[in-house]
Amino acid sequence: MEDKIMLLRKIQSAIQQIQPLAAKGWPPGQSILRQLGWSEGFVSGGPSDPAPGPLSMGLIATRELDMYGDNPDLALLINDIQDAVNSLH
Repeated sequence: MEDKIMLLRKIQSAIQQIQPLAAKGWPPGQSILRQLGWSEGFVSGGPSDPAPGPLSMGLIATRELDMYGDNPDLALLINDIQDAVNSLH
């Protein structure tokens, strides 16, 4: 239970950080935000839609936020979230 609470906190932190980028219409940010939203619902146990397919937010974050961007810490956080959600799925 504690692990899920920590994971939800990580997801909420990532959502807060990626939301401004998605709000500007940046497609990679919008995709990451959708996947984080699904992950939040899945981890919290609330009703959620079927999985959006294999999660790719970690790959997108690494490419767009680390390799070509300036936010490697957010990319690492998103990758950690994806790994944790995949281990629960």
